[in-house]
Amino acid sequence: MQTVHAEPIPLAGITWGSATNIANDGDVDTTGTLVYAYNFGSGSSATTQTVNGVTFSPFVIQDFANSQTTGNVTVSESDGYLVSDLNVGSVSSPFSGLTASYRSLLSSEVYSSNFATMRVDLGGLTPGDSYRLQWWTNDSAMTNSPGGNFFDSVIGGGSAGSVTLATNTSRAVGGLGQYVIGTFTANAVTENFTLVGTGTSTYNFPLLNALQLRTVAVPEPSTYAMALAGLACGGFSMWRRRKRA
Repeated sequence: MQTVHAEPIPLAGITWGSATNIANDGDVDTTGTLVYAYNFGSGSSATTQTVNGVTFSPFVIQDFANSQTTGNVTVSESDGYLVSDLNVGSVSSPFSGLTASYRSLLSSEVYSSNFATMRVDLGGLTPGDSYRLQWWTNDSAMTNSPGGNFFDSVIGGGSAGSVTLATNTSRAVGGLGQYVIGTFTANAVTENFTLVGTGTSTYNFPLLNALQLRTVAVPEPSTYAMALAGLACGGFSMWRRRKRA
């Protein structure tokens, strides 16, 4: 008897929103219910931070590792190693005008060396549930290397498309990066996306400061039916009143 091997089901894919400039604590999404949130960095910089009521737990990167897992999140690279030895904050404005907790969140990071692609795997999902993923890339220090800045812009990719974020929108010390929110409905217990560094700098490595994942309740079919019935009844009542008039 011939054995038939089922093809793996493709992951749902993340639909990205627009890249948005970092501005204040209100950047941090509070829609739905928090699943997990992480602050990436070294042992001393990846600290617990609460911004806009959302608590980001430490995700400590062991330098020169190829893959790192904390909780249900795994960060890995394709052709190099993970690094977190830079402080990408600044004492200059507008970065210095952010709250202390937001500055701390955006001052630490994980990046992948050697122009490698960095992949982020999100676990602990419930198939059928809808999710909102938010991540940040910021380099307010304009970190210098012999040939230019390490970070310029980062492409976040997945099976449903991609989005490009600037690590520093003003290209000046103290400038601010960007964040993005993506949405997807899980069809498996995992989802993933990739980060690739790009831009005009001599060195362009993918940079990730923080991320959070939130679940959003979807109304049951019966709820939709009741809402439609209510609209229909309301419309019929208005029609009857107009006819009587």
